[in-house]
Amino acid sequence: MKEKSQNSVGPRGAERYANYYLGEDVMSMHEVADRLGIGLNHAYSACKEGLIPNIRIGKRYIIPRAAYLDWIATCGGQLSKNTQKEGTNE
Repeated sequence: MKEKSQNSVGPRGAERYANYYLGEDVMSMHEVADRLGIGLNHAYSACKEGLIPNIRIGKRYIIPRAAYLDWIATCGGQLSKNTQKEGTNE
């Protein structure tokens, strides 16, 4: 039986983020979208509107992990709640 090799995927062995793991200090748009439970296009729109804290480098959005965690602790959960409300026509 072949043993699994230890690869440095990220903290807590986040294998689902293996293709877009940027490091411990920053998060990719894919990782943010997945953690928030929203689509990638909605995550980009939220960054463009300034709803998700980000740094823009050229055409790329980088989300500092510390800023993301602070944002989630205060009001970040409202984004995914608003997304769910928009999907319903009441």
